[in-house]
Amino acid sequence: MRYLSVFLLSLCAVGCCHRCNDDTMTRYHEDGRAKPIVALPMMIDTTSFDASWSVSEEFTSSITTALNQEGKIFVQSQDDFAIAASPFSDDLSWTKREFQTQEFAVFLEIVEHDLTPASKTPSGQEVANNLNMGVRLRILDLRGSEPKIVLQEKIYDSYYIPKTLFPTDYNTVSWGTEEYKNSPLGIAHTRLIKEITTRVSEYILLAKSR
Repeated sequence: MRYLSVFLLSLCAVGCCHRCNDDTMTRYHEDGRAKPIVALPMMIDTTSFDASWSVSEEFTSSITTALNQEGKIFVQSQDDFAIAASPFSDDLSWTKREFQTQEFAVFLEIVEHDLTPASKTPSGQEVANNLNMGVRLRILDLRGSEPKIVLQEKIYDSYYIPKTLFPTDYNTVSWGTEEYKNSPLGIAHTRLIKEITTRVSEYILLAKSR
């Protein structure tokens, strides 16, 4: 019985050490330098786009994963944070209370997500659409006594979708499925997510270097 207890304690210690090492490897570069610690709360969605999944969750999760896989900054889970007020208002004092252990906070809001006719036949029949998307982005530097805006902009993208691809059933081809990755919506979202990820990474690393 004594040997069994020792064995179980050893397994527990190994498990705890493994989690610790994973966290250390995520938070730090291989040379021991600490990565910028970034809070990325759930994206706000003010559009009327109807999907069988949460588009804001798709974007937030995908951006968080992409930034962490890039390995230059450490992004903490959106589930850890609550938004006390509008992150796009003039009053940002609450962010210092909410994000006490983070150096930066990234706020996102999808403000446009709709299809518009791109071209028509002489008889007026639609032959293609554009998926127009817009995301508002604000990055805060929380290292000083007051939060400082590092970047504030709106990122827009338009993705051309021929009518031959219109019939995609997104109730079946939904986010998380293999088919979704190659669907018009999946490709369009991936392209916009890549642009957002690049902007966030560039501006946080620039601010960190100063």
